[in-house]
Amino acid sequence: MDPFLVHLIAINVLAFVAFVIDFLLCMWKPEPDETTANSLVMDIFPIAGGALGMPTAPFALGRIGRGHRMNKDNVAWWFLAIVCLVVWGLVVAAHFGFVRLDSGLAGILSGWNLDRLRILGIYLAAINVVTFVAFAWDKHVAANGNDYRRRAPEARLLGLGLVGGSLGGLLAMNVVRHKTRKWYFVWGMPLFFALDVALLLFAHAAGVV
Repeated sequence: MDPFLVHLIAINVLAFVAFVIDFLLCMWKPEPDETTANSLVMDIFPIAGGALGMPTAPFALGRIGRGHRMNKDNVAWWFLAIVCLVVWGLVVAAHFGFVRLDSGLAGILSGWNLDRLRILGIYLAAINVVTFVAFAWDKHVAANGNDYRRRAPEARLLGLGLVGGSLGGLLAMNVVRHKTRKWYFVWGMPLFFALDVALLLFAHAAGVV
């Protein structure tokens, strides 16, 4: 069997088991769950390739405790898992030959489907405007009474950045000075932008755009 495939299977099984153990231990003794060390150890698994096994565990434990629900305390971890899942998906696609990456700079600059690029451009313009407005609105609500019923959940703001609105999010963070103290926004938005560029190049290499 391909050693790379063996690694992926092993790390995802290990990630699933590790998260289940961590979840049950932290239900018994919650204090370690709040420590930076515990978070860093658990973050190693999706980064190392267990980005499928680790998010699967909360769904398997969905009837226990808070289960798989995303909340303010774990939103950064969830998005790390999602980003790692996408990145490792791209690595798998390249490794098993679904996408060729040997076209060089000339191949990257040529052969684009202009009609599909135009549609993609319209989508990106729209999603970045929506993201900017969402950040600005959330800042407005936070500065005027901070009514949590009208606030935009952090998961929604991060999600908009992930699906193409990272530039709008970055612009809003600098213009209206919102979420600039949250490390997962400061690092997340540039990471989402880099990920979107990588996805675009992969889509081009696969002949989609």
